[in-house]
Amino acid sequence: RLLTHLDHPERAFPAIHVAGTNGKGSVVAMLSSVLAHAGYRVGRFTSPDLIDFRDRISVNGDWISEEEFAQQVDRILPLLSNTQDPPSLFEVLTAVAFSHFAAQKVDLAVVEVGLGGRYDSTNVVQPILTVLTTVGMDHTALLGDTIAKIAWEKAGIAKEGVPLIIGNLPAEAKRVARQECEGVGAPLVDVTDITLHKTIRDFDYATYDVSAEALPRSVKIPLVASYQEENLRLVLGAITELREGGLPISDDAIVSGLVATAWPGRFEVMNREPLIVLDGAHNPHAVRALVKEVMTLFPHREKRHLLFGVLADKDYGAMARALFPLFSRVTLTRSASPRSLESRNLATIAEKLAVRHIETSSVTEGLSAARANLDQNDALLITGSLTVVREARPLLLDKHRYTA
Repeated sequence: RLLTHLDHPERAFPAIHVAGTNGKGSVVAMLSSVLAHAGYRVGRFTSPDLIDFRDRISVNGDWISEEEFAQQVDRILPLLSNTQDPPSLFEVLTAVAFSHFAAQKVDLAVVEVGLGGRYDSTNVVQPILTVLTTVGMDHTALLGDTIAKIAWEKAGIAKEGVPLIIGNLPAEAKRVARQECEGVGAPLVDVTDITLHKTIRDFDYATYDVSAEALPRSVKIPLVASYQEENLRLVLGAITELREGGLPISDDAIVSGLVATAWPGRFEVMNREPLIVLDGAHNPHAVRALVKEVMTLFPHREKRHLLFGVLADKDYGAMARALFPLFSRVTLTRSASPRSLESRNLATIAEKLAVRHIETSSVTEGLSAARANLDQNDALLITGSLTVVREARPLLLDKHRYTA
């Protein structure tokens, strides 16, 4: 209804549609940057916001302006007030994004699924390529309580004649994706044969040697966590498919676009001494990947501190049990989100694990308490939800006079 009212802006541009439990935003960020460096005008739609509400909607890195956002919302206000079945906030944002992209005459848009895929409001785009990043247990009340059910929801972005890129999925998820592609007539492209070998990693960049035909031999990305390797593989596979489909993308654009990728809050190093890292891990699947980073990058730190807050609808027990024992001190907190879990619930788990902890009632209080106990050789990880990261990040930037 919204899109009809706006004269179907989603038909004005081709899209790359990205679904998955984790990694969607990183894939969208890398792909968008490469395509922009290849000379295209690229719309990008992601969620949730991390820095500003408008950062969900951008063209070649420029957020939608406040004026343009207001104008787009004004166009659909009649539908918001004159209906017994008003659209959701995400549906409104999706419509605003597509209308903005059409008005900006983008060459193509890279669009992140909000939730699931099959019934997501973004699943009206006209894709030239679709990508399925990962499949894990999250949003089980809405998507199903098995990997197969969740994979079915996410693979629902597959379209007739449009390649679906997949990588290192669980066997059951891969089977479901294959069945979905066969059912709708979509080519399934498995990119696990693209071999990446990490040659250099510090707190600024990770450099990879690439073993694949028709791709640069070496690439560098500012997303240093090891879990980004699989996302990079998907991006390189997607670029290969786009090239084979006739979209010119030079090796120089790939190299320069990847190194220029900006995607904050994903194992983002905010300070070196003491080491302070932000990571938006917000479900057990993401936390398991994060645990590997903690064991790899934090072992030589004298003490490891954790600032942790989570949304109440997540499997916070599994997340806490995986993370808490790795840290000498845990500061429990909650964000301002109404979905945020009270820190007392987390304290109960910490007590059972015999983990030293304190409870705080806000991210500001929690960060202050965590920093008060940090020595120069210590490390602090801030994680559990993107809402916690969103609130902590500007406090750290202001404290150290960083620029975003």
